[in-house]
Amino acid sequence: MTSSSNTAVPNPNAPTLASRTSQLRTALIAALVATCLFFLFFLGSIALQHRLQEGQPSPPVWFFLLGFGFLLAPYIISWLLLSNREQERIAAGAGVACGFFGAFVLVSPYAFTVTLLFVGMSAWNGPPNPGMVAAELTLLVYMVMSLWIVWSAFRIGKVQWSTFGAGVGATAFYLFVGFELLIAAGNQAQQQAEHNRVQANMDLNKPAMLAGQTIVSLTACLLRNHMLHPEADYPATLNPHPADWACDTNFAPNAFPGFTLEYEPLKDAATGRVTDFQLTAMPDRKGIRGRDPVMIDGRGIIFVDYPWDMEKVTPKVMVQQGDFFYSQIEALKRNIEQYMKEKNNRMAPATLNAEAIGGLGHERPTIEDGGMRLETRDFETLYLPPEAGNPGQFALSVQCKSYGQNCLRSYFADYDGSIHATGEPRQATSQDPTFFRCERFFGECPDIIWDPI
Repeated sequence: MTSSSNTAVPNPNAPTLASRTSQLRTALIAALVATCLFFLFFLGSIALQHRLQEGQPSPPVWFFLLGFGFLLAPYIISWLLLSNREQERIAAGAGVACGFFGAFVLVSPYAFTVTLLFVGMSAWNGPPNPGMVAAELTLLVYMVMSLWIVWSAFRIGKVQWSTFGAGVGATAFYLFVGFELLIAAGNQAQQQAEHNRVQANMDLNKPAMLAGQTIVSLTACLLRNHMLHPEADYPATLNPHPADWACDTNFAPNAFPGFTLEYEPLKDAATGRVTDFQLTAMPDRKGIRGRDPVMIDGRGIIFVDYPWDMEKVTPKVMVQQGDFFYSQIEALKRNIEQYMKEKNNRMAPATLNAEAIGGLGHERPTIEDGGMRLETRDFETLYLPPEAGNPGQFALSVQCKSYGQNCLRSYFADYDGSIHATGEPRQATSQDPTFFRCERFFGECPDIIWDPI
């Protein structure tokens, strides 16, 4: 007699097995359709579009194709094996389906929660995004289908448990190793996309940078010569340049692709002398992001006609964020005054220290000469301590170090609180004009006369 413990589990008969196999193949096709719909809804949703609009680099097409192929392979392999008449291959196909969709069942709570979070984010300031809602519903349907596929595959696997188990194990190994490789490839693709984005921005902005640097350098030369020879006029032309001109003047056609450089002397109406100038870098055409007309005059202030490159928007002549901001003279002055009020009995310190300097937004200077001098990359700041009889007053002199390269203007915060400025390569003094308020707010200067066409 045969022991009851050795009784084999009865396998389904041929018609039953064929019916179950056909149903599983149909379920695989339906699951594949649901997968495509989910990614279609998700990738087309507003939430993802906002992410792309914020400047996040998009991975290359090959990465999306690689991921799609990685997910598609188990569908195809399982469907082909289930289409065979041999029970061993049918069991293997059921094992592949069970392993693939079983893995998704395990991670489905996380996937559902993340997608639900996207739906909530899309509804933060209004109704939920329809694309994200559709993706969430599709994912819910896919989860139910996955449970049914796992159960159906398990029932078919009875025909050969060993082959079915091998299919499950092979699929689990494929998913584990494949996901690790896919993540590594995704990181590499993201890095490459970021590199390509940075390079594209550099290529786009390079002509504007070169043109801007050129007119800054020429302005520095003009102001330096004028400081050394105040009795002389500014040149009437730079093309050809004056015989004694010591600067490199490059106004040749196409010297800077995308821009045309122009020099305009400005004459005094009463004397007829050339007492000022305008150096302009003019884009050759509109519609290119980041390419706006730039102009510098005898004050050494950089103006930009913004947003000149946008259609149906009236541009304004604005002061480009520049030397006043990067000199940090106003922030430093304010921090010292706060230190005097809170910790020094309203007395100006004899020397500067880290506590008196406080926090500065752009660049923290190094303290030199026992607290009498501060250094940053482009500016040198001298601290002038209180004078006799005025213990609550101090002065600051901030001079441009990289003149004609990264800065033009220097500033002097006088004992009375006024701030003076000069575009010449020297320290500013109380005899120089006060700085222009438009330098502080990066706004329109009321006296500027410039109308780019």
